[in-house]
Amino acid sequence: MWDLVQRYRAHLDREHRTTHALIADEAARAEGRRMAKVTAQARYKTEHGGLDLIHREAGSGMWLKPRYRHVVVDEAQDLSASHWRMLRAMVTPGPNDIFLVGDAHQRIYAHQVVLGRLGISTPGRASRRLTLNYRTTREILGSAHGLIVGEQFDDLDDGRDTLEGYRSVLTGLAPQYWRAPDWQTEMQAIAALLRERHDRYGTPYAAMAVGVPSRDAVTQLAVTLADERYGIRACEIGRDIPTGVDAVRIGTLHGFKGLEFQRVFLAGVSEGLVPHQRLETYRHEQAERYRQEEQRSRSLLFVAATRARDELVITWSGKASRFLPDHAVSTAGHATELPVDDGPPSGSAAA
Repeated sequence: MWDLVQRYRAHLDREHRTTHALIADEAARAEGRRMAKVTAQARYKTEHGGLDLIHREAGSGMWLKPRYRHVVVDEAQDLSASHWRMLRAMVTPGPNDIFLVGDAHQRIYAHQVVLGRLGISTPGRASRRLTLNYRTTREILGSAHGLIVGEQFDDLDDGRDTLEGYRSVLTGLAPQYWRAPDWQTEMQAIAALLRERHDRYGTPYAAMAVGVPSRDAVTQLAVTLADERYGIRACEIGRDIPTGVDAVRIGTLHGFKGLEFQRVFLAGVSEGLVPHQRLETYRHEQAERYRQEEQRSRSLLFVAATRARDELVITWSGKASRFLPDHAVSTAGHATELPVDDGPPSGSAAA
């Protein structure tokens, strides 16, 4: 394995290329070297009476001191070990050195670390668990919780965290579930629902978003929405969107991180896609990796579902994802019942 890693690094060097992970590693090493100099300088200064040693510090071309007095970290669950080593080296350990906010339930990247092992001590520190949600309704929040029920999540260290007591101040529509016989019908149903929300209820297209499992699905859905039967303009999440354009946002589930929309539609939530069928290759030979990857897939769906403020609609074709609650699957409506061929729907799925 190490031989393979060395060959990969040599290949990158020849091509003058790198990766985000390698950049983070180099940044951590650079900051570590800098902090080592700061520490050595402080120790030397203490040994010589605590006076400012202008000749020594001027010789380095800079006044050696920690880069920052305080560091604030948001979305802490998505940082890798390299990121944490870099941040640790940017500020001297002490009171109020690092303030972090994170939630392992929203970890959608393969970065699972134990902060205590990286020089960031959390036991005994002042901490507060946030339990009040202002983003979405209690109905959507309750359904989203059902997507990760039974899983155990860490507290970004050696402890455990739960969503017990987590609640919302808002109320609204219950999430809706629709099944379709195939992907084409499912996309047409999504188009019909989007058009209805826009024409009947006046919801701007820009206030609605559709999340799908893959980039190919993004392209296919955009083509369906642009069909003359619907005439719905769509913009991909993450791309530059012209100012003033009223277009539905579409993107992969990963792209929903950090966003918020009035109405969210999650399509393609089918077994084999969410989670992806490649996960099964780990089930028997790599049990721990299988557990981690499945939990990450659940968290991804949980994050996407909680981007909805007022309405959440989940659709699938074929067999529903095993992440969906049994009661949701058994009571789901049939997408073929929606008028998808001509004009705005005459009925409201939200009524």
